[in-house]
Amino acid sequence: MKDRKEKPPLGSWDLTKNDLDFLQVNEPNMFYGASNIIFENAKQLRNTLTDSESLLWEHIKEKKLGVKFRRQHPISFFIADFYCHEKKLVIELDGGIHNKPEAKISDDERTAILNSLGIKVIRFKNNELHKNLNQVLDKIKEAMHAQQFAVPPLGGGGGLSKRIIPCLDVKDGRTVKGVNFVDLRDAGDPVELAAQYAQQGADELVFLDITATHERRKTMIEMVKSVARQLNIPFTIGGGITEIADAEALLNAGADKISINSAAVRNPKLIEDLAKAFGVQFVVLAVDTKYVGGKNMVHLNGGRLITELETENWIKQAEDLGAGEILLTSMDHDGTKAGFDCRLLHKVNQMINIPIIASGGAGNMEHFTEVFQKANVDAALAASVFHYGEILIPDLKQELKRNNIPVRI
Repeated sequence: MKDRKEKPPLGSWDLTKNDLDFLQVNEPNMFYGASNIIFENAKQLRNTLTDSESLLWEHIKEKKLGVKFRRQHPISFFIADFYCHEKKLVIELDGGIHNKPEAKISDDERTAILNSLGIKVIRFKNNELHKNLNQVLDKIKEAMHAQQFAVPPLGGGGGLSKRIIPCLDVKDGRTVKGVNFVDLRDAGDPVELAAQYAQQGADELVFLDITATHERRKTMIEMVKSVARQLNIPFTIGGGITEIADAEALLNAGADKISINSAAVRNPKLIEDLAKAFGVQFVVLAVDTKYVGGKNMVHLNGGRLITELETENWIKQAEDLGAGEILLTSMDHDGTKAGFDCRLLHKVNQMINIPIIASGGAGNMEHFTEVFQKANVDAALAASVFHYGEILIPDLKQELKRNNIPVRI
């Protein structure tokens, strides 16, 4: 376990009850309030794996044990060597320094803090891993099994609570919706819809100014402010963001996260710059993808322009640059109400270690159950089924709970 630089490497962490209460309240965020410094340190550590970390990673990555592990993962004041949020399990590999009494005291204190958050910690010596790899893997499996009986998050089920996210596609001050990104029709007032979804129990809200990039203008700040005033849930805003100043303006207008799409493809460094300025948890990469010539290809400008980028390659590159979350929209499924593109979502989920929001294709409650069960995404986004009252969020969450999918009620 690596420690945040501004905290001493040994001795008491001096966390108050208020600190722990804050972390527990924010449990659905797998980072537990980690600071920007922690995120930056974690990113650097991912590029400097030890031989032992590389060996274990080869055997647990890409859900080889049936669940997703993340490496050098920020948790509160710490950086875990490996973390599975679905099982709330930390794996630590310890070198010789951890044999010292003062190091053991520090390790025990950190373990106690993580345990207080419902996170189990298992530790292995480096030499133990190299001598008895299969035995180590068996112990990890045993710990995963034991965590099936850990106290689940609010809403029932096991593992990380899945998020339900309505999306407001806004054009000329109105919410619109189409099919396959065309034939847009009016779906209501964005401010009224935002208030409605917050009251119904949506976990987050996404606001996309869908013509800002195409019209080469900035996002509608006043509209964003009006929507933000209606919300008590996380608010993601996208459209027309091309530089740090744009993101800062949206943050001041009420954004909790920003979504970038076309500008990031044209200038990938924008992802890195935003992550450094605000933290990776602030940066959502939106990807509009369509199946063309046997490949999933990235599209820009609201789906108007095809690129030469293959979707999977671009998403992996964006993760390396500092994207904290992926909003993946299937243009082939968008507005069809035929279900999410579970095959592509599952494929991408196997490749990356950051959360995925599924978008495009929701038509009934079974489609949400399907995408969580088959693709194991972190969140599902929809628009028309919510805008036109075809699915009510409270009913959807009860249906997901009946199917043992953890949600916040």
